[in-house]
Amino acid sequence: MFVRALALAFALTFIAGDLGTARAAAATAPAQLLRDTVDAPRTISYVGQIETVRFSSNRANATIVRIEHRAPELTRRWYLAPESLYGDYIITSGPTSYDFDARASQVRVSHNPLMDDQVAAAYSLNRVLDNYRPVLARGEIIAGRQTDSLLLVNKFTGERVMRLWIDAKTHLVLKKEEYHGNGAVASQTRFEEIRYTNAIPLSIFATEPPAGYVQVAGRNYVMPTSDIERVIKEAGFTPFTPKDLPRGFTLTSGDATTVNGVRTLHLTYSDGLRTISLFENAKGAAADFGNLHPQTVSFQGHDAQYVEDGPTTLLAWKEKGLYFALVGDLLRSDLVEIAKSVT
Repeated sequence: MFVRALALAFALTFIAGDLGTARAAAATAPAQLLRDTVDAPRTISYVGQIETVRFSSNRANATIVRIEHRAPELTRRWYLAPESLYGDYIITSGPTSYDFDARASQVRVSHNPLMDDQVAAAYSLNRVLDNYRPVLARGEIIAGRQTDSLLLVNKFTGERVMRLWIDAKTHLVLKKEEYHGNGAVASQTRFEEIRYTNAIPLSIFATEPPAGYVQVAGRNYVMPTSDIERVIKEAGFTPFTPKDLPRGFTLTSGDATTVNGVRTLHLTYSDGLRTISLFENAKGAAADFGNLHPQTVSFQGHDAQYVEDGPTTLLAWKEKGLYFALVGDLLRSDLVEIAKSVT
């Protein structure tokens, strides 16, 4: 009996071990798939066509681009729609981007070191996995390719924030949907067609301005730092910071730069997947809404202006002698609650 009991105990131990291993593998597989998507563009070259639709409360804006990507870091995006952008194109080479404006006959050169920072990308992915649960979902055929699908679910709220459709063989993301807090689709990006190839001529990525074009300086982004105390001192004024943030968001970096002649403090908060940027200045520089038309929302005696563009909301207001702008992948109501806690 003892021998039989011992044998049964060993058998149950191995069965339990196998079940534990299976459960661990099941939990690891979605996370590994997510990691593979981050690495894919550095090893996979392709050409294709991408459509992006951004949904706001009262409109939808679509863009269509022709894309050529030569791994690991050369990409050209050629705009086919809307008509106002037709013929414009952007070439990125590592941290440098060249924005060719056909109507203005100029190329704007910008430099952003974060675009080529793999350490920062890996750190951000770890933060994603701290705050989000990747869940396997049913894939579908995208641009003629079979995909696996991942849902990214917020661990604190249970809300799905993003869904990815990933090429089952190359692990390139072929479709992405982002969602508002209420579950509505905020934006969708998908390949309409794709072809994997290494035969992409380097001449496609030429950055020399065409005849008749003028090269102008774009924005040179400063590498953000985690030394927030130093950044605050460099701002030249006493800033305010939010006291109430959604769970999972932490202050990750900051920089103090001069934008249009105004010293501006920029603090970035992130949960790995979504970001919130707080801009502050003491010189009266208003927020730049671009081509969007701002609306007004009131809180705590302040009349703030806001615009929505897909998943992103910009909220700007003045308080205690400072000019604030919050930009985040959140609903307007969420940014208003954060704004209330700033001062």
